[in-house]
Amino acid sequence: MKRILLTLLLFPWPVLGQSTLGVEPPVSLREAVPGQNLTLDLKVHNVGVRPVRVRVSLGDWTYDPLGNIQFLPPGTLKESASRFAAFSPGELSLAAKTSGTLTYTLTLPKELAPGSYWGVLFLEGEDPNPPPGVPLAVFKVRMAHVFYVNIPPIRQGGRILGLLPTPPKAPEDPYRFAIQYQNTGNAAQKLSGRFEVRDQGGRTVAQVEVEEVVVLPGAVRVLPVTLVGPLPPGSYTALAVLNYGDPAKDVAADLPFTLKTPLAAPKAPEGQGGAP
Repeated sequence: MKRILLTLLLFPWPVLGQSTLGVEPPVSLREAVPGQNLTLDLKVHNVGVRPVRVRVSLGDWTYDPLGNIQFLPPGTLKESASRFAAFSPGELSLAAKTSGTLTYTLTLPKELAPGSYWGVLFLEGEDPNPPPGVPLAVFKVRMAHVFYVNIPPIRQGGRILGLLPTPPKAPEDPYRFAIQYQNTGNAAQKLSGRFEVRDQGGRTVAQVEVEEVVVLPGAVRVLPVTLVGPLPPGSYTALAVLNYGDPAKDVAADLPFTLKTPLAAPKAPEGQGGAP
């Protein structure tokens, strides 16, 4: 699980105005036992050319099967780690090109069940002295620090629920697939893998890398795959192979499908056609 550190999940927000925030580290993954206290110092950087006032708050987050993030009040989720958190100070004032320190502590209950718990620490900055006549919102910027706590014993597991095909509607369209995956363990996972197409002789004729995503315990994620040609008509087998962090174990599923018309190659960008 420690391989998830710094790659699990970051929340990007557009940077607005001339004040730009950074937080280090952006993600924290800790292992602890019930009743333990965990303390972490964060470095908050103002890399902009104007001063910034940083307000700090806590929250929960989750996502729908398509990966759309949903933010919730702290303590909403039963796996919320924000309900155990306290931070100091509640506000930072940073001059241009300076940094400050924010400390937060997780006080874990003694009866905490095994598994992953997670939360987010929001850092919202604004220019304390915006130029006259300019709305304050123009100078706001928002960043986040995501934190996870794993309580052993950690149980890993996962399964592919299905492969859903969407054939192309036009000759230039790709063939789209959706991989439905469920995390059956009790900890957050970093999921990666590949999607292959094999012909009737078992030869791999196309391969697409599956983008790495986070899958929370018990959750289902839908992983989109876009297959492009050139690929002639025929009978094929789609194969999805995913890994949730165990180097010795993959999960897989296959689906036979028929390509009735040739699958076109992607169009070359304008101005980059082939030689005359």
